[in-house]
Amino acid sequence: MAKALAALTLWLCIALSAFAATAAAEKKQPDWAQLTSEQQQILAPLESDWKNFEDRKRKKWLLLAKRYPTMKPEEQQRLQTQMKDWAKLTPEQRRIARENYKKLAKQPPEKREVVKQKWQEDQTKKQAPSKSAPAASAVPATPAAPAGAGGDNALPPVAPASPTR
Repeated sequence: MAKALAALTLWLCIALSAFAATAAAEKKQPDWAQLTSEQQQILAPLESDWKNFEDRKRKKWLLLAKRYPTMKPEEQQRLQTQMKDWAKLTPEQRRIARENYKKLAKQPPEKREVVKQKWQEDQTKKQAPSKSAPAASAVPATPAAPAGAGGDNALPPVAPASPTR
């Protein structure tokens, strides 16, 4: 019995130390300067924020950069646009976008689809303004925060921050 307990204890120590070493090795993600030139080119819109990213977030972006060459050109363009738009947002706008995304994710699929369609219509209108419509604001729309379609579960509109320049 004592030998079995000792063997089990030894096995647990080895297994846990190997697990801890693996977990520690996986957690440390590279700084911006350590990225390859291809990774830097793909993730360029995130350069100024990279130092603030936790390792978990860096790993997510590195996996996306690895998958990027296999994406269709329109998917690549969409990703680049979204990263650039996100990088332009203030911390407050990002917080609001995250909150709106969480609210939208809790909605039933039908409601999400209505909100998505409304948001796409708004984006189309912004891209092709009529002659009588005022020019679009210089502050980008919050990409993950489409406006609600009304009703009790409507998402609150995201007010753009005033330019500080």
